[in-house]
Amino acid sequence: MFFSKIPAYLIDSENVGSTWVSLLNKDEKFELFICVTENAKSLNFTLLKELTDEHRYKINIIECKPGKNSLDFYLSSYLGYLIGKGKHSSYTVVSQDTGYDGVIEYWQSVGIDVKRINTKPEKVKKTPSTARTRKRPETKAETREKNPNSEIRIIKKDESKEQNVPKKRQASPKKKEEKPKNEAGQKLLYELLKELPENEIKEVQKYLDKVPAEKRSEKNYIYRGLVRKFRSEKGLEIYTLIKKDLDRYYQVEKAQA
Repeated sequence: MFFSKIPAYLIDSENVGSTWVSLLNKDEKFELFICVTENAKSLNFTLLKELTDEHRYKINIIECKPGKNSLDFYLSSYLGYLIGKGKHSSYTVVSQDTGYDGVIEYWQSVGIDVKRINTKPEKVKKTPSTARTRKRPETKAETREKNPNSEIRIIKKDESKEQNVPKKRQASPKKKEEKPKNEAGQKLLYELLKELPENEIKEVQKYLDKVPAEKRSEKNYIYRGLVRKFRSEKGLEIYTLIKKDLDRYYQVEKAQA
């Protein structure tokens, strides 16, 4: 229970999916109001409950009936309800939908601290690259006009000599394959993350090996690091697959050291 006013975040889950999970990295105390419908199937609420056992934030699930713009109306109405209660210091709508801006501008005009943010990365439009214009080579006549006194010499290669000279083949240096320090730990990760590409599994191992020894027992610390490295949805998926075996992974690494 919070005794002082804290910020409130209202999540449009149909619009931003589970990218709002990055808000859990905030150090301040705050309260989340997640508006969901049956269309919001990507949210793992069982895992969320486990991750949000801390007292820094509180999560509320607002169930909305499905329908065209139904969630938008629920969220806008709930925003007014929370403002009327006056228990929060500020209000943030988490959505990339600009349709909320009219409601937000109204509350701002009467002195309420309200804004909208988007946790979902916007797609960058690719601009067509400008074609490079190649300079046309000058003709012999044009060159003579610029430098009338210059001589143009055409040097022909003696192809017969080149044919008789064998070309030396340089042996390419063999790349040494670096074996991972924690081979048993890598084998464990391959079992846990078998659905992921090999390069992503190796990146996960690099991150886990860099976690300071005093932080390896703090699963929330490891979770937040995975979210920062792989973005919200991917980091959440990886953490779900390895969380139960983190202690086992670090015990294997310690035994090999």
